[in-house]
Amino acid sequence: MSKRFNVWLLILAAVLVSRFIGMAFFPFADTTEPRYAEIARLMAETGDWITPWFEPGVPFWGKPPLSFWAQAAAIKVFGVSEFSLRFPSWLATLAMVWLVWRLAKQLWTVQVAQWSCLVFATMALTYISAGAVMTDAFLALGTTLTLISFCLVMSGERGAWRWLFFLGLVIGLLSKGPLALVLIGIPIMLWLLLSWREAISNLRRLPWWRGTLMTALLVCPWYILAELKTPGFLDYFIVGEHIRRFLDLDGQATYMEAPTHSPKA
Repeated sequence: MSKRFNVWLLILAAVLVSRFIGMAFFPFADTTEPRYAEIARLMAETGDWITPWFEPGVPFWGKPPLSFWAQAAAIKVFGVSEFSLRFPSWLATLAMVWLVWRLAKQLWTVQVAQWSCLVFATMALTYISAGAVMTDAFLALGTTLTLISFCLVMSGERGAWRWLFFLGLVIGLLSKGPLALVLIGIPIMLWLLLSWREAISNLRRLPWWRGTLMTALLVCPWYILAELKTPGFLDYFIVGEHIRRFLDLDGQATYMEAPTHSPKA
């Protein structure tokens, strides 16, 4: 078992290290990476940690700032490079691999945990986003942390997992916005429907009131400051990106990109 474990660990390490090395040698791809990289560079350069900017005077209202915070912090530490801007996504993926291991080992066996980690790490989307300047890795980390914490708490785990459930919500809301609630809510609602008798008592294991308060205290200040700094953000991001773009087909294109006008004074 020990030798087999070491082989699987070496394979997993090779996959993750190959992505780690590739981050430094491959130029930015598509249009997403250069655009997000420039937003993070401006954040690091200007010291404005509230509003992400396309360019001076043009706010980027399409995403919350968590990924840009991480990328700008990496620039402060390592300087501006493909590697530094991609490094936070790699760390987020590393955390998700550990979370997959922790859940699979708890519910099944070490061997299942090994296969689960390897399958997850070698999926195309995981491998690509692990070394890309995008928000996807952070959204995935938030939803994964919340759902795995929920599963562990419902299966009897206590302690930090009760609070990590809400920390995952914070990560999701600050990396992608209300979409995180939808991605988390759907599987939890399905579980409630399928096992409602057991769920009613198990749900009490989570500190709902204190956890919700913690989530609000960590998330709401940025949303409020962003609206005060560039009025119109909440209407564009919350109403436009999450409601109007799905209900108003004629105006959908308006909400596909961030506004191109300067923010109101």
